[in-house]
Amino acid sequence: MDYLCIGSKGYAQLGEPDFHMKNKIEMQVLLAYLENNFPILDEFSGMCQYKVKWFTHDFGSYSEIVLVYDDRLLDKWQDTENERYDRFWAWFIDVESANLESDALCKEIECRYALMNDNSLLPMKHETTTT
Repeated sequence: MDYLCIGSKGYAQLGEPDFHMKNKIEMQVLLAYLENNFPILDEFSGMCQYKVKWFTHDFGSYSEIVLVYDDRLLDKWQDTENERYDRFWAWFIDVESANLESDALCKEIECRYALMNDNSLLPMKHETTTT
């Protein structure tokens, strides 16, 4: 098995105290976006899947969305089924071109983070509630 990087939004930044919560939300939103807008085609469903992969960096670990795929099968297709091989790469190029940094995705990540962040659900100290 091998993988191809698709990317991330970069909403969660290494070193931030809430990195792990932000990262989890970011990866969930991006995976759902890819699965809904760039579903794995039936002919490739048995040989690849979207995953979150962690990478090591000087300042810690970070994650990206990747496509894990059966590289041996893809190599076999290159030798025996050129059209299928070409369809895989054409499909992946479409996936890779997904705009994971769009305003809509950013807003969805921010909204989900706000819902998960207990402090964002509390009224501000200067606000008063009336009944």
